[in-house]
Amino acid sequence: MESFPWWSEEQKQLAKDVRAFMQKIAKREMETRWTREFPFDLYEEFGKTGFTGAAFPKEYGGMGLGCTGGCIVAEEVHKVSPGLGRIIVGNMMGGVMQLLDFGTEEQKKKYLPRIAQGEIGCVGITEVTAGTDAAGIEVEAKPEGDHYVLNGKKRFIVGAGVAQHYIVYARTSNNPEDVKKHRHLTAFWVEKGVPGFTTERINEILGFENVQNGSLDFDNVITPVENRIGQEGEGWKVLMHGLNFERTLISASAAAWQQILLQYTVPYSQRRVQFGRPTIDIAGNQTRIADIIMRLKTTRMSVYYTAYLWDLGKDITIEASMVKACGAENTFASSCDATQVMGGDGVNRFYPVQNVFEVAKTDYIAGGTLEACRLVIFRSGLKLMAEDMQMPRRVISEKLGVPVPAADPVEKKLALSEENVLAVLGEDYRINQGLHMTLGDIEQYIEADDEALGKVIDALQEQGLVMTYRTRKGAVQLVKANYKGLKKAYPKEYYRWAPEFVTEDRMF
Repeated sequence: MESFPWWSEEQKQLAKDVRAFMQKIAKREMETRWTREFPFDLYEEFGKTGFTGAAFPKEYGGMGLGCTGGCIVAEEVHKVSPGLGRIIVGNMMGGVMQLLDFGTEEQKKKYLPRIAQGEIGCVGITEVTAGTDAAGIEVEAKPEGDHYVLNGKKRFIVGAGVAQHYIVYARTSNNPEDVKKHRHLTAFWVEKGVPGFTTERINEILGFENVQNGSLDFDNVITPVENRIGQEGEGWKVLMHGLNFERTLISASAAAWQQILLQYTVPYSQRRVQFGRPTIDIAGNQTRIADIIMRLKTTRMSVYYTAYLWDLGKDITIEASMVKACGAENTFASSCDATQVMGGDGVNRFYPVQNVFEVAKTDYIAGGTLEACRLVIFRSGLKLMAEDMQMPRRVISEKLGVPVPAADPVEKKLALSEENVLAVLGEDYRINQGLHMTLGDIEQYIEADDEALGKVIDALQEQGLVMTYRTRKGAVQLVKANYKGLKKAYPKEYYRWAPEFVTEDRMF
């Protein structure tokens, strides 16, 4: 695996150590896929290495190698075992940041060393009626003195039944105001074996032959207050914070699976002879392999750049969702290409390409659907990248009569009046013929605040000179001069324009 320039020597060594360990257990791991047994022995061996503590501080039993270290472990494990990797990443590492950033000091010292030593854990979010809509969680946690009583069901929980601990998100308030502000959820650490806490069913999930996935039932489960992660009502904040970290680690698995595809597709096509030559000499196969290489490179760069930003303390809301969506799509696209290159053997269980094809599809859902990730990217992007999305102010070139960028702001703004507002709207028609203007756009040219400008626009609309788009509360958000308004703002000839090569006889 290629290292990146910002990796420390410890991180580079970690990659070598995890790779060596995984190569040692590869035979046994593959056998468990065929027998469908859960490899408790491999998790026990892996736990002794301390690799699951790569991402968190040494003071709590970890390695102190940050999100980058976590991604290194995730990638190297998944290159050998999608199943083992999914448990380690999604569950063991999936609860780390929640505890580090929201747990008490006592919780960190009590729980993090257990994770570092390889104890299998679960993250319980999904429910029968709460999938992508995680805010709709219905498992109830009712406070009673020094404990909470949990009732309800969870589903599609990776590691259900075999995990020793479960980070569970439950509803602690039905107050409409709390729900509106996402203050209705709380996170808890729940131990296996607590009375009333049982597995309800075990699912058959595409691609993960040696991973247990199932439903959980909470029947008056007593959970001490000291097992609450964060304050009551902070569950949504805890959940989302952990998801950014978890999505980055899951994306490292996408890079690993794409490497598996290359490890088999290229040697296979070099050795497979059809039409008197190796199939790698067929142009169509070469372009498919080139696409696999491109997707792998871009996935790895995106993953480790995102991990590096996390380690620097940056907000990775956009990047984490981006690498999750792109990584999943890249892996699935590459698995389709690899299958075509290998033909029938691409869907033969004797080769792992078939397994990658299956698990790649599950990543369209696990850790957040691609649609949910894109919504996060859209909403956060508009907020965090607002300056990058500002349309440059443009003016009409006196020489050409076409819109050109204006380097400097308006030297002298106009006084607020109906006439001046209409003039600005008329001028904008020449620049952005099909667009409305925001109040901010108009205020670049007119000295006014939103309230005063809104009153003038109201007056213009009453006269039938402008059209508006308003908020639900009736405030003006967008405005544009209509035909009547344009005629009043300027003479008809003011709006006429044609390129120089268009002669008068070609217009009327």
